[in-house]
Amino acid sequence: MPKVWENIYEGEQRRSTPEPASILFTEVVPPQRRAGDDTNSIPEVYDGDHWHDNIDDEFRMFGESLEEEYDGAGACYSQDGSTFLDLFDADEYAECRVDNLYYPFASKEEWEIADYLLRSSLSMAAIDEFLKLSMIQRLHLSFKNAKELRSRAEILPSGPSWKCQTISSIHPTKSPIRLFWRDPVECLESLFSNPLFHDKLDFIPRCVYKTAERLLHVYSEWLTGDSAWEMQTRLPRGATVLGTVLSSDKTNITTMTGARVAHPLLLGLANIRMCTRTKLSSKAFLLTALLPIPKYLHPNQRMRGMLEDRLVHECLSIVLKPLMKAAEVGIMMSDPVGNVRHCFTPLAAYIVDTPEAAMLACVRGKTSPFTMASYLQFGDNFRHPARTRSITLGQLAGITVNPDDLEAYFEACADSRLNGVHAPFWMDWPLADPSIFLTPESLHHWHKEFYDHDLQWCIVVVGAQELDFRFLILQPTTGYRHFSGGISKLKQVTGRGHHDIQRYIVGLISGAAPRRFVIAIRALMDLRYLAQCPAPDDNLLACIDQSLSTFHEHKDVILTLGAWMGTKRPIENWYIPKLELLQSITSSTRKEPARQTNNNDYDPQICRHLDREEKLRRFAIATSLKNHPASHDPNFRAEDILEEDDLDDGDEQETNDPRTALLEEMNHTRVATDYFRKARQMATARCDSSIPHRTFIAENTAIHLNFSPSRSGVKLDDVSTDFNLLDLHVALSSFLQHDVRERGIVHGVGGPRQRPSIDRPPILPFDRVQLWNTVRLQLKSFHNPDIVLPAQTIHASPPGPGWPKGRWDAILVNVDTAYEWPKSGLSGESCFIICQCI
Repeated sequence: MPKVWENIYEGEQRRSTPEPASILFTEVVPPQRRAGDDTNSIPEVYDGDHWHDNIDDEFRMFGESLEEEYDGAGACYSQDGSTFLDLFDADEYAECRVDNLYYPFASKEEWEIADYLLRSSLSMAAIDEFLKLSMIQRLHLSFKNAKELRSRAEILPSGPSWKCQTISSIHPTKSPIRLFWRDPVECLESLFSNPLFHDKLDFIPRCVYKTAERLLHVYSEWLTGDSAWEMQTRLPRGATVLGTVLSSDKTNITTMTGARVAHPLLLGLANIRMCTRTKLSSKAFLLTALLPIPKYLHPNQRMRGMLEDRLVHECLSIVLKPLMKAAEVGIMMSDPVGNVRHCFTPLAAYIVDTPEAAMLACVRGKTSPFTMASYLQFGDNFRHPARTRSITLGQLAGITVNPDDLEAYFEACADSRLNGVHAPFWMDWPLADPSIFLTPESLHHWHKEFYDHDLQWCIVVVGAQELDFRFLILQPTTGYRHFSGGISKLKQVTGRGHHDIQRYIVGLISGAAPRRFVIAIRALMDLRYLAQCPAPDDNLLACIDQSLSTFHEHKDVILTLGAWMGTKRPIENWYIPKLELLQSITSSTRKEPARQTNNNDYDPQICRHLDREEKLRRFAIATSLKNHPASHDPNFRAEDILEEDDLDDGDEQETNDPRTALLEEMNHTRVATDYFRKARQMATARCDSSIPHRTFIAENTAIHLNFSPSRSGVKLDDVSTDFNLLDLHVALSSFLQHDVRERGIVHGVGGPRQRPSIDRPPILPFDRVQLWNTVRLQLKSFHNPDIVLPAQTIHASPPGPGWPKGRWDAILVNVDTAYEWPKSGLSGESCFIICQCI
């Protein structure tokens, strides 16, 4: 069900808000009209279909939108590149796999057992015990113990190999500094050539507009942003820009004891489409390095922190140097189907939390990593100038103190609010600018800001006991968390918990908090809600800015009420870094393996475990594709495979391409039941025993009932009495008469309740009915009608155990065709209590 906001803006029409969607990841700098394209000539190129001299600069219409592609980008120079399976066949044991595809294992069945054991959390001792079981020994496996099993896994085809490098330092540490890393270019090429991403990659920057007049720019994928287009203008004609995405965060790798922390560096590819890249199961990010976390012996804590920051930048410079070289001169890479492209690797984004963002931007605490604002300006209602690459490097160049003199250098950095890092890792990376690749991150900068600040303000203003009570009495809704104990004492709340609290908070504080306070909280909620749009346009970005302005207009009431509390007394300032970061949302839009160790010498074991995991995954992909010869046939086309119309399998979305099906199977992708498709299949089926259909479509909503009703043969009089439906007979009679006159027409709902007439009692051709206690409703995405949203369960249960008054869910129904949600807001909508499905 869509969220229902209380209209608390006086004299303001209810604003429509799109439905929640996947968190947006894209980046763009302020628009600059396209400079002339580089006119450097290139040889005859292949665009994937035909050989020609030039790539047409044409406009393509998609529905009501217009798409303009960058002329001359993403050229293919040949089709004889090495594919994933080519590398698999070039392995040193490839000859042994001619007769036995699953070598070094004896058969497919043995490989499946080995794969399960190696991926499981079983220790080597537990695996030995398992292999000694009589039933297992009767299988005559070629390996007898865990050591032999792991030795066989070591000879599987491998991906990018791990390296270990000792970092020297003139400042003493408690233990040697060791950096474990892999070649980032090899990691990026592994993602770029992954056959499972063959239809999930984009190569050419493009501009998408809402209409042919090109007035509203739409931003969805990274390549639709202005920054990707701007990067392409600085590259040779025919080049393919591969946006490098980095992410790092310190992570605890021990439980309860040990206090061991790892600092992994992940690498991803911005060209992979957002719907795939943002799914953890897609494996679209590869661990590229384990950054060291040494303990320096310097007596000054601030100097120890500065040395740790310098070490991170030094290690990043070592690890990412191959990518910097590729961003400068380019490198030839093969895509999943073997097309060779001239690729450049600029840094598109670096996903980190707030403290690490400040460290990467080379600024100290209480300073914005995105803009020139300091803590005294965090509460300003406008965005300060961006902290660009040239500004930071200019400030560093102006410091003449020797960096080895730690105290003096740190003091010299104070005027510019720098953290003492004298050699940022990005200074030698072409096109890398912290003001572009550092962007607000949804979990830390939006949802954590809500839990750390907005929710705490609400608890103070409304009162913890009252707010907990309001959460407690909410009726449970299927698919959403019910906070039976309130929310004031929650610990370790996940992102899912943040979302569920946000769904209720505005409605629950209304009536208990002052009006201007509710306006301020709702404005921030509107901002988070709108920012989740997967394809925002300029109008929506303006609405985000307006929501933030509304908050700043009313934020003074928060301090007046004493809601911004410290440990002992109210705080009377706005020194909140996350609040300042919200100013950068629109500008940036236009842009556990450690548990498998023996608790000793963690980093090498983590690398070995991850290397083994990757070998298993690559071997599984290769052997599965080998069993589908068409999937790597260069002439293979997915549309050549006939679709099967199987009504019994109507719950699954059809997948024609074996590679796409393999991606879903290996990632254990849960495919939402498509009741729209199921209803269409039933409507076109020649014979179907389930008449009338339990699944049907009403306008833009699919409705599904279980095949078997909850209750059968119930008397109408009993239903009318049990559920207090005094007009049930009249309503059914009116419905049947309407149905006879306009057969097949979807009937409207709404209007006043009908009363039975004494003179003309309703006559029905039946006196017993079937009842359903649940109904499933399904909608399509507002932003993309091709995306079917998960169905939601609506309950309508009579009084019973646990529900003495019955369970009646409320829904919003459009009863006036003159209005359309969300354009009309809640106008034309009515709230109904679902009593029973008959």
